[in-house]
This record gives sequence, C-alpha cells and structure tokens, in this order.
Amino acid sequence: MNTKYKKAKLSAFQITLLFSLYITQYLGLAFFTEALIGILRQNGMPLENLGLVYMIGLFWVFRFLWAPFIDKYKFKKLGHYRGWIFIFQSLMALTLFSIALFNVIDDLKIIIVLSFLFAFFASSQNIALDALIYKSVYKRERAKAFSIKTSSGLIGMVVGGGIGLVVYTYIGWYYTMLIITLLTISSMLLLLFFKEPKSRGDSFVQEKVDFKQYINFWRGKQKKQWLLLLFIYPVAISSAFGMITPILVDQGWGLDKIGYIVHILGYGIGVLASFSATWFIKRYGKRNVLVAAAIGQSVGMAMMLLLLNNNSDYLVMFVVGFVFAFYTPSAVIISTLMMDQVSKKAPASQFAIQHSSFMFASIFFTSVSVSLSGVFGYANVIIACSLIGLIAAYMALNIETIIKKEVKEIDDRTFIVSPSA
Repeated sequence: MNTKYKKAKLSAFQITLLFSLYITQYLGLAFFTEALIGILRQNGMPLENLGLVYMIGLFWVFRFLWAPFIDKYKFKKLGHYRGWIFIFQSLMALTLFSIALFNVIDDLKIIIVLSFLFAFFASSQNIALDALIYKSVYKRERAKAFSIKTSSGLIGMVVGGGIGLVVYTYIGWYYTMLIITLLTISSMLLLLFFKEPKSRGDSFVQEKVDFKQYINFWRGKQKKQWLLLLFIYPVAISSAFGMITPILVDQGWGLDKIGYIVHILGYGIGVLASFSATWFIKRYGKRNVLVAAAIGQSVGMAMMLLLLNNNSDYLVMFVVGFVFAFYTPSAVIISTLMMDQVSKKAPASQFAIQHSSFMFASIFFTSVSVSLSGVFGYANVIIACSLIGLIAAYMALNIETIIKKEVKEIDDRTFIVSPSA
C-alpha cells in the first residue's frame, strides 16, 4: 500500500487517534477516582480511608521504573510504541470487563485490586503514547499535541467520572463498567489503521535498559529547581480535584447530581478552555500563561470556601469551572517543557521521570488533602493549599532561567496522512 507523507501539521486522522487513545486512558481512572469515591462515601466510608482510593494513581508516579523496557524492546510488524499501545490497551479492556463481574459493595477488595492492575496498564499505555508523540510530532507542534492530551484527559474525566456516575445511578455497576469497557476497546479500531512512521526515531532507540539516566537527568541547579516546581505546581488543582466530591456528598448532594453538575458541566468548562490553550501560549508566552494559571488555580481553590456555606448549583459550576479553566493551559505548557528536555535515545524514560514527579505531587496532594480534611476540617486545608498555589506562581516567574534550551532539535519527522494498516 502506498503511503502519503506530509510534514509539519498533524492530520485529522492523527488528531482523532490521539483524542481516542488519551480519552480511553482516563475513562477507567476517572470512574475509580471520582465515581467510586462518591459511591463509597455515600455508603459511609470515612474520609481518612477514601484518600487511599486515590493512590491507584501511584502507577503514574512509578512508571519510570518500567519505561526503559518500553524504550528498548520493540515489535517489528506492529511498530515500536504502537505495539506496546496495542498490548496495554487490550489489557485495560480485559481488566475493566473483569471488574464488571463483581459487586461494588460485597467484592470491594477484589475491585480495588483490579483497579490497581488497570492503573498499571493505563499508565504503561501512557508511556508508549507519549513516546510516540516525541517520535512522530515536530517540536513546534508539541503544544498542540499536548493540548489534545490535556483536553482528552478532561473529556475522559467528564465521561468516566461524570457521565459514569450518572449512568451508575440508573443502570448499576455491571452495565456501567461494560460501557466503559466497550469505549476502551473502540479506540483500538482506529489504531489498526495507523502505521508508526519510519523516522530517525528508529535509529536512536537505546541499546540497553539504563536506570542511571534517572540520576544524571536531575543533576545541576536548574534541574533541581525544575523538580521543585513540578512538585509544588499541582498542589492547588489536585487538592480541589480530591475534595470537591466529598464536600458535596457531606452536604447532601446525590451522586447523579454531583456527576452532572461537577463532572459534566464543571469539567466541561475546563475542556472548552483547553482548546484555547495553544492560542494563549502563542500570544502571551509560556511564562506569563504559567504564572497566570497558577494564580488562577490558587484563587479557585480559595473560592471553594464558599461551597462550605453555599452549595447552589450555579456556584458549584462556577467554582469548578474556574479552577479547571486555569488548569488546562498550565498542563499543556508543563508537558511541552518536559518533552523539550528529553533525549533522543530514551524519550519514553526521560519524559516519564519528569511526568512521574509531577504526578507524584498530584496524587500525593489529592490523597492527603482529603485525609487531612477529616482531621483539620475542609476550611483549613483549603486555605493552606491555596497559599501553596501562590508559591508555585512565584516560582513560575523564573521558568525561563530554570529551563535550559540546550539542544536545537532538527525536525525531520514525517507524518502519515493516509492511515495504513
């Protein structure tokens, strides 16, 4: 079959494929960290224990441990990273179907174990997909690619955490999980028609599994400052994400209402904001947008204090939408900066070590904010996280000195316009 190539811009097929794969990556995770949290809280699980459920996201933190194997081992016929995506996507669907067979209350321990297994497969799929972007996408197009990733993640959160929660209240656990399984399988159909491009990427895959690179990567004052920023920056948004559902459940909201108001309409505002992220970055620059986004997240976190005394539908939608409207531009910028610093020998590994650090902070503060709320109260935790968000904004002022522009990359990658099996 003849293959047509075009340089520079992502094709409509590639954009659709990226949307599909990233959305399904977050579907199951959103259902477990949002819908399941609401279900368990409604059934009386203490806040201190609810924080443990969020720990399934730790696989995104530790995925750098197996990322070198994905860099090294490839499949000749399926394609290097495409082959890995096929494998992990299949395992994700199989695990989701297995979870559907159990009862959410009587078999909770088994479901939690399987949800951890799903998180491992989903985080591994993420490693391969991020590396595929590095291999296939021009440097100047990365912001667009990561804008797709960010908006896809939010759409996945809306569908999995929002619509999934509403659907659960009407048709129950089994059929809800079955629908999520079928959606996860559907993205594999698009992948069948994608052929991984033959580019310079095939010649710079690392020859051995190298874990020393993780130590070497963080050497130098600037890299240490970058690591600190990655840890501080997600505090406000992660804490808001973790606390909103328990707050509303405690105030008597039904799960279907939380799913609709928060996870569909509220997060939907964040999805819409993600489509304008690239425009804001080009117009105002990465530094200015990163600082403004951090301030916006901090203010949005502080606004959650209003929900403790007034939880009207419109106020909840406004607060949640406000927070996530400032989340999407920052997520695009940070992911782009991460990708700009990886080496050609191990794109999966070096992007994973940076994103794992960022995800560790996200998971940590999502979990800890909920658990600490059970001890110190919602208001005190909200204020503390909001103040930390302002520290992140101050650090972001120096992002141009923190990030080195060390390597001028030669973009000679090719793009497949016509899908090919």
